[in-house]
Amino acid sequence: MTRDLDALTRDPLDLLVVGGGVHGLFAAYDAAQRGLRVGLVEAADFGGGLSFNHQRTLHGGLRELERGRLLKARRQIHERRTWAHIAPHLVRPLPFLVGTYRFTKRSPLVLRAGFRAYDLLGRGRNTGVSPELHLPRARLESAAATRRLFPGIDGQRLAGGAVWYDYQAKHPDRLTWTVALAARDAGAVLANHARAVAPLREGAAVAGARVRDELTGRELDVPARVTLLAAGSALGPLLEAFGASGAPPLLRAMNLLVDRPARDIATAARGPSGRTLTAVPWRGFVLVGTHQSTAFVGPDEPRPPIEAVEAFLSDIQATFRALDVQATDVRLVHHGLVPATTRRGRAELLADTRIIRHARQGTRGLVSLVGVKYTNARTAAEAAVNAVLAELGRHAGRCRTASVPLPYAGIADGEGRLTEALREHRLDLDRDVREHLTSWYSTEAVAVVTHAIERQALDRLTDDQPYLTGEFSYAAEHASARTLTDAVLRRTPLGSAGHPGRAALERAAAAMAGPLGWSAEDVAREIAEIERIYPPNDALTGRRTL
Repeated sequence: MTRDLDALTRDPLDLLVVGGGVHGLFAAYDAAQRGLRVGLVEAADFGGGLSFNHQRTLHGGLRELERGRLLKARRQIHERRTWAHIAPHLVRPLPFLVGTYRFTKRSPLVLRAGFRAYDLLGRGRNTGVSPELHLPRARLESAAATRRLFPGIDGQRLAGGAVWYDYQAKHPDRLTWTVALAARDAGAVLANHARAVAPLREGAAVAGARVRDELTGRELDVPARVTLLAAGSALGPLLEAFGASGAPPLLRAMNLLVDRPARDIATAARGPSGRTLTAVPWRGFVLVGTHQSTAFVGPDEPRPPIEAVEAFLSDIQATFRALDVQATDVRLVHHGLVPATTRRGRAELLADTRIIRHARQGTRGLVSLVGVKYTNARTAAEAAVNAVLAELGRHAGRCRTASVPLPYAGIADGEGRLTEALREHRLDLDRDVREHLTSWYSTEAVAVVTHAIERQALDRLTDDQPYLTGEFSYAAEHASARTLTDAVLRRTPLGSAGHPGRAALERAAAAMAGPLGWSAEDVAREIAEIERIYPPNDALTGRRTL
């Protein structure tokens, strides 16, 4: 994918999508697949907002069952299975464990009955799914096994444990990127670092948007018959600029990646704050979440205040005592603003996707998508595209995004094709490099290695990391990476598990500098920009701290 803003204006668009998170990307993909002329603009990078800051799991609706929402639980089980169909190379089964306690809502008797209902609702959970991705049935464990699997669990009245399975996204940023590639392959024109700043109008109707290139400052008009706002936490300010309303309030949500070795099982327990926290294995460390603010926050909060992070740490220390987490153990703070509502006088996460047809408020040509969960992004986008088609007065067939695999989804072909390509070039790569390339890129690994050979960039970025220098020039030339942050966090996994080291950042920036025409000052600015994402170094200990 190459970035070409002028392509947005070459042909009149049926639909302009504003927002390049997973919801907006799926909407662009679905609409283009149904035959609409589609453009998409994203103010920062594709998948750089909440699509990056989430807990890397694809849930099957067990919590909805607990709330008595059977139909929603069944839909989520179906959607979890859909991810295994369209992206089998990027998901894996992951067990979750919670303690059971006598004389509570989580007693063995209650959970046994709940699991029976869950298995009944999800009896088709493995239909058509590759055998290695089959999800076992939920089960109960003994107290002894639970203590072994969940060190530090609250042992008072502990009766045992309950285990169920969901999918974990192995590389969620790559997964989001493949949705962008699918949209491009279907005919959509996508541009990152392009901000919609004002509506175009035909009378009272919205007729597209004026777009500013955030890299050059140039502005251009992008006409479209319908504009879909899928801008996440920026929806409120955008609606105000477009003369419309309906954006929900926002809550702060956080996950902390902590420097503790992870077991291959997720554990969940209720913390002192009253919320259930989950500790998930991620890249060899532990990702704990999700902590939410108790009051609404504004849409322009750049990062959580230190006191909020400290409160979350206190919750983690009480909930997962065996982790013994301190501030110096935090590798990365995942932070996002999520749509919320008021329920029983409390600020809570919005439970369901919301589609707003602003024509009913007097603003024709404008639709908004308020997405809630990564797992349900595809179905949310489908509902939004149906609303767009109604706005256009068109019938364009059914959504097919659930049945067409995403790009590079060959679960068994990646390693074999890479081996053949290396043999053809009479080359070999270290085992850990080959494993990284096939795990992250799947069948695209051949194109990446071919590029690296042509650029004489087959050297490792650093001796202790399995990334090739050529991956970063490839990201700049072929994957629309326009900043170092784009490449380090989302086109490669280099920095998504914590600071990769100054040397790695410098070599990655040097690899991108040529294709993007960066000066020495540009390189220094790009490195400084990504370093702001990580906890700063403690001058005394050299460790990263809050």
